[in-house]
Amino acid sequence: MYTYFILAFTIFVADRLSKIAALQWYLNNPRQITSFLSFDIVFNRGISWGMFHSTHNVVFMIVTFVIAMMTALVCRIAYHKYKQGKDITGEVCIIAGSLSNVVDRVVYGGVIDFIVLSYGNLTWPVFNIADAMIVIGVGLLLLRYEK
Repeated sequence: MYTYFILAFTIFVADRLSKIAALQWYLNNPRQITSFLSFDIVFNRGISWGMFHSTHNVVFMIVTFVIAMMTALVCRIAYHKYKQGKDITGEVCIIAGSLSNVVDRVVYGGVIDFIVLSYGNLTWPVFNIADAMIVIGVGLLLLRYEK
């Protein structure tokens, strides 16, 4: 259990610290790091890739509530799997990333996204460490499901 706690704590803290740094360094000053990596702040009031983005507070609160409930469901599933002796690394990645993004929603009124990947004229949607960990967590779940 300690290993999972350390993993969740590390993900959560790394995401929180990276967002604090991004707010200080890139809020009004986007930076091109390489030809494919830049940092620019976006406050995402939707979910992945800005889907369900809304300036209306009621819609934002409903989306936030749904995300919090889904996170709680993943916690419950992870707890039961852990009690059965199963690996819950994927679930821990999802939970830690989701919790950090929920903190953004409550504190900042939107998720702080700042990592921009691009190639030529193609640009990946802006994301953060928590988003990356959620994707990795889902990938781990899919790999485990294949077995």
